[in-house]
Amino acid sequence: MFSCCYCQQQDDHFIIRTIEKLPVHTEVINLRRLLYPKNFSDNMNVDFSLVKRDEFPYMYFLINHSSRGILTIRKEIDRDELCRLRRCRCDTWCDLELEIIINSEKFNIELITIRIIDRNDHKPIFLNNYINLTIVENAQIGAMIKLEAAVDYDQGQNSIIGYSLLSSQSLPFSLRYNLIRGDLSLVVEQKLDRELISSYKFDIIAHDGDNQTGILHVFVIIDDINDSPPKFEQIIYIIHNISETISIDSIICRVHATDDDDGVNGEINYYLISHDDCFQIDQITGDIRLKCLLDYETQTIHRLEVEARDRGEGYKTDFCTVLIHVLDENDNAPIIDIYPHNVEPDTNSVKLFLNESSPINSLILSLSIIDRDSGDNGRVTWKFNHSSLIPFELIRLTENTGEIRTKNFLDYEYISAYNLTIEANDHGRPLSKLTYLNIYINIIDENDNRPKFENNHMLATINEHVKINNPYGYEIFHLHAQDYDQDLNGEIIYSIINNNEKIFQIDSNTGIIRAMIEFDRKRQDKYIIQVEARDRGTPSLSSRGTITFTVISQNKHSPICNVNNNKNVSWSIMENSAYGTIIGIISCYDDDKDEPNGQMSIYSHWFPDEKIDYENKYIIPFEIITKKSNTSESTLFIILSVNGSIDREIMSFYKLFLTIFDHGNPPQSINISISIEILDENDHCPQLNIESPFIMINRDITRKFFLFNLIAFDNDTNLNGNITFELSPLTSPLFINLYSNGTLIVQTDSNLIIDDSLILLHVQIRDHGHPTPCLIVETLRLFIGSNQTNWSNIVKNNNYDDRSLNLDNEGFQQGKRMAHAYSISSSSISSPLFQYTSIPLLSTRKHIFVVFIGSSILMFIVILTMVLCFIDCIHKSNKQKSHKLSMIKTNGINNHSSIPLTKDHYKNLISTTKTKPIIAVSSSNSHSSSSIDSTTRANTAHNRAIANTYTYVALSTSDDLMPTDFDDNINSNFDNKGIQLMMTTV
Repeated sequence: MFSCCYCQQQDDHFIIRTIEKLPVHTEVINLRRLLYPKNFSDNMNVDFSLVKRDEFPYMYFLINHSSRGILTIRKEIDRDELCRLRRCRCDTWCDLELEIIINSEKFNIELITIRIIDRNDHKPIFLNNYINLTIVENAQIGAMIKLEAAVDYDQGQNSIIGYSLLSSQSLPFSLRYNLIRGDLSLVVEQKLDRELISSYKFDIIAHDGDNQTGILHVFVIIDDINDSPPKFEQIIYIIHNISETISIDSIICRVHATDDDDGVNGEINYYLISHDDCFQIDQITGDIRLKCLLDYETQTIHRLEVEARDRGEGYKTDFCTVLIHVLDENDNAPIIDIYPHNVEPDTNSVKLFLNESSPINSLILSLSIIDRDSGDNGRVTWKFNHSSLIPFELIRLTENTGEIRTKNFLDYEYISAYNLTIEANDHGRPLSKLTYLNIYINIIDENDNRPKFENNHMLATINEHVKINNPYGYEIFHLHAQDYDQDLNGEIIYSIINNNEKIFQIDSNTGIIRAMIEFDRKRQDKYIIQVEARDRGTPSLSSRGTITFTVISQNKHSPICNVNNNKNVSWSIMENSAYGTIIGIISCYDDDKDEPNGQMSIYSHWFPDEKIDYENKYIIPFEIITKKSNTSESTLFIILSVNGSIDREIMSFYKLFLTIFDHGNPPQSINISISIEILDENDHCPQLNIESPFIMINRDITRKFFLFNLIAFDNDTNLNGNITFELSPLTSPLFINLYSNGTLIVQTDSNLIIDDSLILLHVQIRDHGHPTPCLIVETLRLFIGSNQTNWSNIVKNNNYDDRSLNLDNEGFQQGKRMAHAYSISSSSISSPLFQYTSIPLLSTRKHIFVVFIGSSILMFIVILTMVLCFIDCIHKSNKQKSHKLSMIKTNGINNHSSIPLTKDHYKNLISTTKTKPIIAVSSSNSHSSSSIDSTTRANTAHNRAIANTYTYVALSTSDDLMPTDFDDNINSNFDNKGIQLMMTTV
């Protein structure tokens, strides 16, 4: 240690001078001697420390021997680097201020200024040591040629203080140097004469305060006359607020010079004479472009020297300076440094390994967070994202430093790894930048758990007279201990301590104990051995226990059960059976009389059906109960009963494997396979699969006949899932018929239909379940109109509410379960006329009038229909031979439909158009959707979506329909233009 410093005292603090680049550990000052010169006794109790640790400028200093207060160099100080980074004002002094904490009888903080004295460790250098200059011969006395000055990174007197010319001949030039601006110019002092001397060769010497020099070799050529030199519009161009994020090849500014000459002598080219590779100038336009990315943190001001040179013979030049001020942007994210430095982070993550025996408050990691930006762009907020349950805490030391320490004991067996995240974000605008550090802490297992037996005093039995068939004996006991440690610390070695007679052998790895002799309980009926379980950890831990073996009579018989020889049992049970319902009973017995050999236990294993969705939680709805016989101790009853919800639609089959074994040593066993079939119950009602309950029929398009089919499904099987359709007798107009297979036919030319009307249909859908079928009622709405109908006004003109949809279903509830698919809550419609025409509901005082008018209209329609039918029959009989009849073939049409179509109705159906409407049908309780187009439904069928879904598809929707069941005069003259109506079951 040595000191190269001296001190002076100001009014409020001390100034300590020291030279830059002193070696690390160099003593700067003795604080005890400085602050207590009169009490420089070692007996005085005082302690010195720095206020901060790793922040600037404290990172350069260290206090050794805190009681003596020796301030030493911690990191080499480069004054020139500090000046370049603007860490101190180098135009006066380079001062670093330290706050010293003095802990003595009174707590105090002293301010000490460390003044860094420059060392002349650089000499002047010219970036180019050779230069060629051209000067016209008519250059005026006093004309200046700006040269690139030498560079010396020292400051003050140690930097450049002057220049001199060195030549072997007399020179007409002198040098002019501006110490403040750092400008160097070659000045013409005498008239030049090219014919006398055409060139000059000399050196320019740069001197610093310590007589160190740099040399520039200059060669000057005297050119012929070029009258007017270029002249810049500005001597200095100052460009403010150029963002450091500006893109490459952007134009920063444009310089411009003028020349009064004409022709080539007036053409100007621009050149950069300063060595800054980040910029390039366009020789023709003077545009200065960016060629590299700017960095405010590296250089805040760029100084460019631009030369304007004309193209005349003996070109003339002018010079200007461009100062570019870089604007700081938030282009740097926070940097998270970690200590100790031997921990190598992998990008933004670091892995640490801790012993689980680490004490509380152990230092895990030290952190330093910095941001190279300035202002708010460099102000960082950081936090520790973690759960409150982890055994670590973050201790904030300063604004930018912190530590992670343990706050609880670690336990590898509880948690073996932790993932912590530190987030640091600056306060830049408009967007802040975020840096995160993932810290993965792996806990190293230590051998802190010893092996443990479940019971230190174990009991077991051995059968006597068991023959030894191989040299390895036979298994009689499986010893097991548990160790919560991992790897070698948790690997257990088993051994027998007192086995001198070699009666027993143990597998040291598995703990299986084998008998090596044939036992005879008359000679010895009890054996006691001491066993040990020891882990492989260092140091090794162990536990001991005892096993008492009792010799019993030989286990001669295996369990016998009342099942067939192949030991396969088949049972069945109805779904939805009540809790406690017994499915079957198996009785087993063992002829061995000794208690262990005759005692029996069972092991069960269920196998669900392969179609089960294993992603969902599967629960076996059965319970296995064992019960001993009241009359015989050696008989065991195995009872299988219901203890959950059984649903055949979820699971229709279960497989159970039972193993019945006795307690002999070695044991004997029997295996039984049980198959359980779930029988179907009618626990599901039919559901109509439609999109909308509204059906719109245009009578101008469908003049004779309108056909569509209904689709329903039932999850049950067989008769429980067999579905039929029918219309409610109270809501079945004469011109509408519904077959049992779901085919709905509307006679659109019926005189009973009133234009722009709404018809409510109650469709009854039932299954054929036993003993009680299920019936639901769906409500459909038929809107009937023409090309002149404003369909949007039908609803307005036929107002209805939920109460108007109420239907008296008394006739359908006898012996049947009812399920309403549509909410009906009002009084039923009293008159069939209201059902067919959907006359708007009136107030109570108008009901009588409406009924009267409706009845009159109905009677008129009936009489008119009879007259027209009579006329039509006469007309048809005359043309019967010339007309072809249409025929419809049906499959599964219910002959018991409430209102079948008549023969005359079908004979009057004549196809008038090929255009068909689009119909969409739905219900409030439908689970899927279908869209029915009466044209595109030809020759199509619907796939069955779920179990037992019946799909009824009309193969065509021609208006010429003639079911064979209603035609008594079918002959060979009919054509094939009729449609085929087919029921398809998918």
